[in-house]
Order: sequence, then structure tokens, then C-alpha cells
Amino acid sequence: MMKFGEKVKQLREEKSMTQQTLAERLYVTRQAVSKWERGTRYPDLLTVKKIAQVLEVSVDELLSGEELKENVEKSPILSMPVQSTIQTVLYAVALTGYMLIQVFGIYSLFPDENLAKLPAGQITLKSYGTICIDLVYVVSLSIGLVFSIKNKLSAKITGYIMWMPYVIAAIQFLLTYIEIQIKHNGYIGISAWFPDFIVPLLFAVYILLFFIIEERRLPYGIILLICALSIGYIALIMRRRLFGLYRTDLGLVVSTVPCLGKLGMVILLGYQAYVWDKKRKTGYKNVV
Repeated sequence: MMKFGEKVKQLREEKSMTQQTLAERLYVTRQAVSKWERGTRYPDLLTVKKIAQVLEVSVDELLSGEELKENVEKSPILSMPVQSTIQTVLYAVALTGYMLIQVFGIYSLFPDENLAKLPAGQITLKSYGTICIDLVYVVSLSIGLVFSIKNKLSAKITGYIMWMPYVIAAIQFLLTYIEIQIKHNGYIGISAWFPDFIVPLLFAVYILLFFIIEERRLPYGIILLICALSIGYIALIMRRRLFGLYRTDLGLVVSTVPCLGKLGMVILLGYQAYVWDKKRKTGYKNVV
């Protein structure tokens, strides 16, 4: 069976069109057309429709069912230039926030002599765990930023990045619980496990499945609910930081910067999930 790139090349040559001519009619580069014909890259669905119009064939003639699925899966979630730019900016903002908090975290490992004698200056398991967790944020957001700049941020990569905050929230709860058990200086009841551990894990699993499962489309409304609950939780934390009775300027910065980073990721989640849901429905309507 002839593949997409081979079909494009054959139809283009039948119309005596060069790669440059086809590229100009599609408002893309000649290199892009060359990659499509060689099978190293797929255009997004909107461009596939334009190719079909220029070559005067149907989309079904260009793409088989399997190729259409592969196109939907591998093509960038946000393929429009403006959308891609907004996505890149949001990744950059979130990454900047977590890089700042990473600097604060590393700095806290070297307190001055007076602070080191106080309980607040003691290095704990949670301190090290938080720094490692923030490093995971920095790495994952850096990956997302690079792929977004290159316009190669597929649904699967997005899913693995977007589920990270909820997995990390569950891990942070575990670290707190373990530290309390080691030091015997507190108590966490069973009622705290559901909202602080089980719910974040359920959210993480749903987000991952939403982006990586193609045929069975999970409802986008659940993602909206997750985003709404996340924003409410972030707003509650920021309210406590902003209006707390015992806050300091440094403490305010250290506590609110991660909240802004998380808010950026929630906005990214909602927007990317919305675009992916629309693209997936459009892409599969003729094959599933």
C-alpha cells in the first residue's frame, strides 16, 4: 500500500509541480514538503486538508486509516503559530518560576550559623525531597519548552508532563507522612489521605490516559473539573500566604512563586486538553 509521502509525491509530479511550488501554495517551506514525501514528518490535519485541495483529491485518498491515526497521535497538539507561541510562553513562565524556587531550595541547604541552630534552619528529609521534586519540575518543563519551541510537542509527551504535578503532590504528602513517622512529632489521620494522596493520583492517571488513549475518548469535562479544583486549591494556598499573620517577604516569595508556576501548568493543561480533544474528534471521525 502506498504511504502518505509517496502519494503526495506521485500526485504532485502528475500535476508537474515542484516541491517549491507546492510549498508556496501551502505557505510552508520546501524542506517541509521534502520531509513529508520522505516520511520523516507528518503535516497536521489542517495542512493535510489543504494538500488534498491543492492536489484535487480527498483526504481519504491521501491518508489510510492507520496513517490518519498516526498523524493525529504524532502531530503537535498546538499546530497554529499563535497557539504554539502562547504555549511556549506559558512553559517558559512556569519553568522560570520553578528555576527560582530551585535556587531558593539549594540556598536553604546552607543556612547561616544563627539560623542553623533554630528548628526552622534544620535540614530534613522533606527539605531534600522538595529540592529533588522541584528539579523534576525543572527538567520536565525544560523538555516541554524545547519540544514546544520545535513544534514537536505531541499528545503523549504532553500527557507525561501534565500528570507530573499531581504525582508530585502525592509524593510530597508521602514525604511529610514519613518524616512525621520518623520524628514522632505529629499525626496524619486517614481522612487526610483521600484529598492529599488518593485524589492527586486519580487526577494524574486520568490526565495521562486522556492524552495517550486515542480510540476511547475520555470526557474533556473531567479535565475542566480537575483544572477548576486545582485553581481553587492554588488560590486557597496563595490566600493563606498573602494574608497570613506570620509571613515574611522572603517566605512570601518562596511560597508564592511555586503557586504561580503551578497555575501556569493548570492553564496549560486546560488549553492543551481542549485543543487535543477537538483535534482527536476531527481526526478520528472517519476511522473509528
